[in-house]
Amino acid sequence: MRREYEMSADGAPLAVLAGTRREGCEFTLSGTGFRIERDGRKRFLLHGPDGRVAVADRTTGREWRGQATSGDLTLAKPSLWRSDWEVRGTTTGTIRRERWFKPVYQADVPADVPLPVGVFAFYVVLMILERQAAVAAAAS
Repeated sequence: MRREYEMSADGAPLAVLAGTRREGCEFTLSGTGFRIERDGRKRFLLHGPDGRVAVADRTTGREWRGQATSGDLTLAKPSLWRSDWEVRGTTTGTIRRERWFKPVYQADVPADVPLPVGVFAFYVVLMILERQAAVAAAAS
């Protein structure tokens, strides 16, 4: 199954995340190509034209630690009862589902996180949410 996710910023198209096998995707920002790939169940990698840009490792079920060439960040789910995730760099942002009947997500990534790393963080959270939805569907 091939997945595609359209991203926009302030109403303007930003990128299309074209899904590849095993929870991966490719996207282009300002003419520069990037690739996200899954490395096992607990790690995602972001590659750019010059090699690895970032890595995210699961530390617990509610926290992922990211290391990027631009600095470290954490993806954390602060509440068991909400689907929101926090993106913590030097400041904190959020990734959340905006609509329940149509899958629309909102990301407010801290300004100190470079755009490719912000897209990477968003994609990691999206894959976590898809995994959770698949488990819930299988249980019902």
